[in-house]
Amino acid sequence: MSKRGLRTTVWLGVALGAACLAAFAWNAPWSEIGRVLAGADGTLIVLAGGFLLMTSVARAWRWRHLLGEAPVSFRHRLSSTLIGFAGNNTLPGRLGEPLRCWMLSRLDRRIDFWRAAGSLVVERVFDLTAAITLLGIFLLLAPAAAATDTALIRRIDHDAVRIAFVVVVAAGGLVILAGRRIGGRGGRWSGLATRLEALQSGFAGLHSLRALALTILYTGILWASMVTFELLMLRAFGFTQLGLAHAVGLLVVLCFAIALPQAPAGLGVVQIASQTTLTALYGVPLAPAKAFAIGLWVCQVGIVVGAGAVALWAEGYSVADVRRARGSIGAFEAPVSPE
Repeated sequence: MSKRGLRTTVWLGVALGAACLAAFAWNAPWSEIGRVLAGADGTLIVLAGGFLLMTSVARAWRWRHLLGEAPVSFRHRLSSTLIGFAGNNTLPGRLGEPLRCWMLSRLDRRIDFWRAAGSLVVERVFDLTAAITLLGIFLLLAPAAAATDTALIRRIDHDAVRIAFVVVVAAGGLVILAGRRIGGRGGRWSGLATRLEALQSGFAGLHSLRALALTILYTGILWASMVTFELLMLRAFGFTQLGLAHAVGLLVVLCFAIALPQAPAGLGVVQIASQTTLTALYGVPLAPAKAFAIGLWVCQVGIVVGAGAVALWAEGYSVADVRRARGSIGAFEAPVSPE
């Protein structure tokens, strides 16, 4: 994406987030929201936070197999993951994804930026497949889980078919591309061919049935941890009438909501998506739904950004290093010293 396109996307995201935040705050019963927040179960929130951190551990485990035979340490994979997701919550334009690749390529010089990026392309296909699977499970359970808006359920059902088609096409394209050799182009295209070849090397995990099996296993652990996080947060706010199916539905809605252009940390979009799911689908009163949306966002952003800050410090990097790396993919490739 060009710098102009990136700036446009960033401003669209900021505008969307501001509009959603304004709609969320308009005529909100703040005194009642405050009482609900004060009454949340802190023990369950802490336990939920542990499962949220477990998602990064599962990503680091899975990344080993997506990178093929590359001997990258677990620590470097975990640190890069924590720092990247903290970047997604603090930088505009979802720059945490290239930041994650940049970080791994700096912590282990044997890994090229583009190879790491290629592995994340495959990771996204697995995650999208998992999200579609959970969406299918929710739609099967929707008659029991949803309380009011059946029209919304029908719209989700129709959209699921389209998204599933995109996932199948993307997966097929990756398998075909992983088996083809890119290269041999000279002249003005040699630089592009070199980058594409490095990107293709990130598809190494598709060459091994064992790597594929373990990737599927860790994807299951990752998404089970995410569902558990949502379920525990629902229970922490006293929604004992909401169960596993409701947690799955909430997670699916949030996953697709954050795919939109948005402000850092999904501010505004996450609140509206959470509130709408609880009120329109599950029949939760407005004030508790708004309180939950605030608590969920604060918990998630606080834990993710805090863990990323600790990982950045532990690896000897600073926020200034991240700022120097954020401009473009070319900047992410530039050497940045940890000193």
